[in-house]
Amino acid sequence: MWKKGLVYVLMLVCLLIFCISYKIPDKQINSVAEQDKKDSIVLVFAGDVMGHMPQIEAAYNRDSGIYDFRPCYQYISPYIKSADLAIANLEVPLAGKPYTGYPRFSSPDALLDGALSAGFDVMQLANNHVADKGNKGIEYSYAAVNAKTHSVGVYLNEAQRDSLYPLIMNVKGVKIAILNCTFGTNGNAVYKPIIVNRIDTAQIRHDVQRAKSRGARFVVLTIHWGTEYELKANSIQTELAHFFVNVGIDLIIGAHPHVVQNFELISRADSTTVPVFYSLGNMVSNQYWRNSNGGILAKVTLDKTTCKVLHCNYLPFYVYKGKLAGKFQYYLIPTKAYMQKKIECTLPLSNDSLLNLFDSDTHKRLSNILEF
Repeated sequence: MWKKGLVYVLMLVCLLIFCISYKIPDKQINSVAEQDKKDSIVLVFAGDVMGHMPQIEAAYNRDSGIYDFRPCYQYISPYIKSADLAIANLEVPLAGKPYTGYPRFSSPDALLDGALSAGFDVMQLANNHVADKGNKGIEYSYAAVNAKTHSVGVYLNEAQRDSLYPLIMNVKGVKIAILNCTFGTNGNAVYKPIIVNRIDTAQIRHDVQRAKSRGARFVVLTIHWGTEYELKANSIQTELAHFFVNVGIDLIIGAHPHVVQNFELISRADSTTVPVFYSLGNMVSNQYWRNSNGGILAKVTLDKTTCKVLHCNYLPFYVYKGKLAGKFQYYLIPTKAYMQKKIECTLPLSNDSLLNLFDSDTHKRLSNILEF
C-alpha cells in the first residue's frame, strides 16, 4: 500500500516541477502584450523645448549651412514614439532670422523639426515667451507648426479659436481633448485679432463643457504656471488644480518652472482621481545648473473602454551638453537606461555624477509615483 502511495507522491512532484518550469511560448506572451496595447491608450508629455543661443550654435552645420536638432533626441525618442499621443511645450517662437536667445527668443524651424523627429504629435504654444517677437512672431510660429503638425493654445483670430479649440485628437477611436493656457506673456503685448489662451477659470470651465459637447471622453489641461526654479507647486497652483478637477479636467500637465515639481492625485466627489504633474521641467535647454539640467516624460495610460486612468509613470532624463562620437550637442539621456548601461555612450566623470544627482533628486521629489 505504501508503495502505491509513494508512486502518487512522485507523480505529484513531477507535475509540480513541470508547472514551475513551463514557459509560456513567446508568441503567446506577445499576443497578451499586444492585446493589452489594443485595450489601452498611452499618452506621453514633455516639458519645455527651449532655444538658447548655445543650442542653436551647436545645431549649426557649417559645411551644409543647415541647423539640425535631431541628434538631441536619439536616446529618448523610443520612449516618445511608443506613445499613442505625444505632446510637448514649444517654449520659443519660430520667428526667423536673426535667431536670438534669452530674453526674447527666436529659433529656426529646425528646432521644431528635431522635436517632431522624436515622435511628438502636438505642440503647446501658449507660454510666456510666445510673444517675444510680437504678433509677427506668433503668426510665423503658428504657420510653421501647423504646416507640419498640430498646435494648441494660440489662434490667429476668434473664429479660428471657436472652430479649432479645444483641440480634439482621435486616438484609437477615442476623442481626447487638449486644452492649453498660460499665466501671461512676460508683459509683451498680444494685439487683436490674435489670441493667446490665458488662465481664465470661467473660460476654462466653458472650454471643458465645449470639449465634452464635441464628444471628448477625456480632457487634458496643459498649463504654463508656477514660479521658476521652485521645486514644489505653490498655493496658487494647488488651488487652481483643485478647481480644474472639479470642473471636469481629467489630467493636468504643468510647465514653466524649468524644474521637476511634485506629483499629486486629486480626488473628485465621484471617487475618481485626477493626476497632476505640476511641472515636467525642461525638455531641452542650456540651463545646466542643478535641477534644471534635465526633466521628465510623463506617461499616462488610459483604459480604452472606460477612459479611466490605469497608470501614471515618469521617465527622468539628463541633458548632457558635450561631445558624443565627436559631435557636440545637447543630448537627452534617460538616467535609468544610462546607469544600467543600456545606452551605448559614456559621459565624462563630472557629467556622470551630475546625471546621478539629477536622478536621485527627481526620485526623492516623485516618491509617490513609479518610473517607467
